[in-house]
Amino acid sequence: MLATRVLMRAPDPGLSRAVVSHIERRPIDLERATQQWEELGRIFAQCGWSRVLIEPQPGDLACPDGVFVGDTVASLGGRVILTRSAVESRRPERTAARRTLAAARVRAVPIRRPGTLDGGDLMRVHDTVYVGMGGRTNRAGLAQVVDILRPAGLTVVPVPLHKAVHLSAAVSALPDGTVLGYPPRVDDPSIFSDFLPVREPCGIHVVPLGERRLLMAASAPETAELVRSLGYEPILVDIGEFEKREGTLTCLFAPF
Repeated sequence: MLATRVLMRAPDPGLSRAVVSHIERRPIDLERATQQWEELGRIFAQCGWSRVLIEPQPGDLACPDGVFVGDTVASLGGRVILTRSAVESRRPERTAARRTLAAARVRAVPIRRPGTLDGGDLMRVHDTVYVGMGGRTNRAGLAQVVDILRPAGLTVVPVPLHKAVHLSAAVSALPDGTVLGYPPRVDDPSIFSDFLPVREPCGIHVVPLGERRLLMAASAPETAELVRSLGYEPILVDIGEFEKREGTLTCLFAPF
């Protein structure tokens, strides 16, 4: 079932200090980043999705990566998971996310030490959940995901990941189960039964909005035409400032 609520958090003024692993650090225009984030929110509203905003309290620690809430919260099989990042500077993000979910009367299952897990390492295709392994998510985190999702009848498949910071930076799935992948970031395409390579690194980030609509990054016009040829309606949004910090479209929100 398609989610209709989405969790978001505004960019932190310290976004320029956000973690990068595979790209060169470039200057961030915070005003432009905020405009891009607000436009993303408007698109969700136009499509009938309601936004739940994480509002940090004065006592919360600064969270430069906090805007990437899709790494902090994941929703699969009716379970909402509060992740635990391998990057210590990102762990304080859980505080405000936990408080916001509780206020929305959403029960979140936390990943506990020694497990680490980022939401960007999770991808669902029908009844299978693929988990990227090699960077932010460890074996203990994988084992907890298996336990959390077992009652939902979902099969969990680990995916080797050494060329991208998250699984979401390498692949994503269309509603019909086709997996779009950017080959230079995919260790083993044969893991996926229906793999479709694309030439744009940001072209793999697709978000189903219902009624054959797919939210996509504006930096992937060629891939947008590809999915249009498959019968989908791409809706493009500029997230260029966040891409400077390895942010993907799916990092900027958490549907639940």
